[in-house]
Amino acid sequence: MGETTAVQTEPVMAPTGRQFRLRAWPLVLFGVVALAASHGAVLFSASSEYGGVDASGGWIDAEGNPVATAPPTVSAVGHVAPAALVVLVLVLALGVVLPPTLARFGHDRVGAVIRRTAYIAAPVVVVLGVLVYWVWQGHVVIDQVEHQVLHPHGFPWGGVTVTTGHMTR
Repeated sequence: MGETTAVQTEPVMAPTGRQFRLRAWPLVLFGVVALAASHGAVLFSASSEYGGVDASGGWIDAEGNPVATAPPTVSAVGHVAPAALVVLVLVLALGVVLPPTLARFGHDRVGAVIRRTAYIAAPVVVVLGVLVYWVWQGHVVIDQVEHQVLHPHGFPWGGVTVTTGHMTR
């Protein structure tokens, strides 16, 4: 009965290696791809002429009534708004620059939280921005052009360049 058994209380193998850290280069790569693709994702154009020419060569409006001057035309071209690009670049810049700066002052955890937030916020900003832009432009701007509104209102996330003029023969 006098035997004692040694119990090992420490792990046999300790985990080795570094702790996983989110790096900045995927954020930079995402930003470059998002900025390059944004122009194609939100580009559209619509135009309409609100009248025409009757059989005798005179001007008519959209209802077919004779008018003295040429009927108006509207052309709307959608593009990326500068405000949208600024928001995306700001999120990416904060996610890339702020964590190493905070780490120098001993705030590694705060920097890691900011980088994780940027990893989540950047795709959310892009996806929500593009989806809301498509819905707005498809339902509001195109509808306004079809209903003879001379100055369609674009969504603030994506700009719309509107050109009005008069028909030519």
